[in-house]
Amino acid sequence: MRDIRSIGYNFLPIFFWVLIISLLTDKFENLDYIFDNIEYVILSLIFVIIISVNVIRVNRHEIIKELYVIPIILKRRTWKEIKFYVEVDEVSYGQHGKHTTNAIWFVDYNERVCLRFTKKFRNNLDEILNTMDKYEDKHDNKITIPNPILMRKGLTKFKVPKNQ
Repeated sequence: MRDIRSIGYNFLPIFFWVLIISLLTDKFENLDYIFDNIEYVILSLIFVIIISVNVIRVNRHEIIKELYVIPIILKRRTWKEIKFYVEVDEVSYGQHGKHTTNAIWFVDYNERVCLRFTKKFRNNLDEILNTMDKYEDKHDNKITIPNPILMRKGLTKFKVPKNQ
């Protein structure tokens, strides 16, 4: 069977790169430092772009998360390792208010999140979800979890909030 791919973009590393470059220009008060080290700036930009674009590949045996430009596998899980997947609204409360991220979590048999990807800035997501429905069970409802920092990294067990 062929692999179905979904390319996703993460703009956070690019944002931090721009922030660091702007801090360097403020520190040295001119652009001479940047132009003197232009090869390092360009290499760092290429590195940041490489890690900012990832691919989710789904086939009948497994699901793989890897980098797009250089095919380095970040996570690989077979369907036998995954108990179910669930659509989650991750709600974070911070200094500037409430922020919600739509994500898909894959939960293993130890009740821990073993693979996570966000739905934002991802193309071909509907085809990926239809393919995953063929091979894996889906949790009944869409879940809203407040402050899931440790849970989404797989450090604590997956718990459905009582009000859902």
